Amino acid sequence: MNDRPLLFLAWAAAACQPEFSDEQWRIRAPRVLAVKSEPAEAKPGTPLAYTALVATVEPGPNPVPSWGYCTAPKPPIENNVVSTACLSAASLLPIGQGVSIASAVPNDACQRFGPDVLSGSFRPRDPDATGGYYQPLRLELPGAPPVFHLERIACPLRGAAAETARDFGERYVENQNPALVSVVATSAGQAVDFSRVPAGARLRLTASFAPGGAEEYSYFDPSTQALTTRREAMQVAWYVSDGTLDSETTGRGETDLDESSSNGWLAPSAPGRARLWVVLRDSRGGVDFSDYELTVLP
Repeated sequence: MNDRPLLFLAWAAAACQPEFSDEQWRIRAPRVLAVKSEPAEAKPGTPLAYTALVATVEPGPNPVPSWGYCTAPKPPIENNVVSTACLSAASLLPIGQGVSIASAVPNDACQRFGPDVLSGSFRPRDPDATGGYYQPLRLELPGAPPVFHLERIACPLRGAAAETARDFGERYVENQNPALVSVVATSAGQAVDFSRVPAGARLRLTASFAPGGAEEYSYFDPSTQALTTRREAMQVAWYVSDGTLDSETTGRGETDLDESSSNGWLAPSAPGRARLWVVLRDSRGGVDFSDYELTVLP
């Protein structure tokens, strides 16, 4: 792996870890934690609105990320989720600066990162476990390593019989972002206000997502050459500036119908302020997030 860390924001890319510390959930310096795109999945050429979740621990305005599409497909010999060439300016298509920007999926996204390979490319790209393809989007904060969001792109189904591909195109519904409805804290079954957290208290944090947020979707099984229906899994990533979380991520599997997910947090022993960031992701790349200020009392 390149000596500069590749930090990925999409669930499918979680195998490559950044070089911060073992406590990935603890925020010590400005970081981009997530990117939400509207819509969550789009065909090449579709206009998109992007919003980044930028976490900081110091008062004052948040640093502003720079954005760019990576144009370099990943060679088969590389193990990273995106090509290390994406770290080079030569493989970057800048699209703007700001916490929120508007752009459009590159017209050649399915050729570079999907099943419709460009002339001279190695081979068609492999879909992820949900059948999806992704356009890498690079974000960089001043003084911080680059991070990559994987934008899900809607590409034609390849490797299936003509009739199956046609049925898939008629049945498939592009992904929508899930909705993070609320995050609440309890202690011994009693609600705890974020503005009045007792020092050293152990809290149960529960994130609830909107009904139907885990969507059903059509999936082509390449092993059986059949169309099936699957349900999205849901993942919640948790980050704090102080205190100690039990887990970096929690969630629900494809067959788990519960529409909430909980984590444990041990509040700091000293009074003061802390920040909490919560990122909800579905397994097809949809995102929602929120952040909270917590006041720890003596």
